[in-house]
Amino acid sequence: MNISNYIRSIDNFPSKGITFRDITPIFQDPNIFNFVIEEMRKYIDKVKPDYLAAIDSRGFLLGSALALSSKIPLILIRKKGKLPPPVISQKYSLEYGDDYLELSSQINLSGKKVIIIDDVLATGGTITAAIKLIEKLEGEVIGLNFLINLINIEKPSEIKNYPINFLKSY
Repeated sequence: MNISNYIRSIDNFPSKGITFRDITPIFQDPNIFNFVIEEMRKYIDKVKPDYLAAIDSRGFLLGSALALSSKIPLILIRKKGKLPPPVISQKYSLEYGDDYLELSSQINLSGKKVIIIDDVLATGGTITAAIKLIEKLEGEVIGLNFLINLINIEKPSEIKNYPINFLKSY
């Protein structure tokens, strides 16, 4: 199946010079959504993590389905101010500004293997922040699983040592 037909490109959104990849059409077709989850799950089944960690917000859509289908617990990495305390925070840069990710500091990840799930790998800033959060709780990030890869040259140095899986590259 070609998922490209279900990913819309919107130029100059959310700001000038950015091309937004809209994955909403994937969720509107149960067959395509199932295909995406099954393809992403192959990577999870191969690496056998203890936890999946999904990044707010579109990563939650994929992460929830993947956690359910693979029967692996799901951790939610949220945007600032969305989790009750106590939390740990990590600042990161986007194509269009800075932001923070947070994770509950009460999750025991000591020695646990984690795959991080998100929809898009763009600059590497968001995923780097998510990795740092997992590692602050002594979890071991054993892989990164994306629907779309927008980095067409070389992985940013912060994520070079992590295996990356993705379904579509631009």
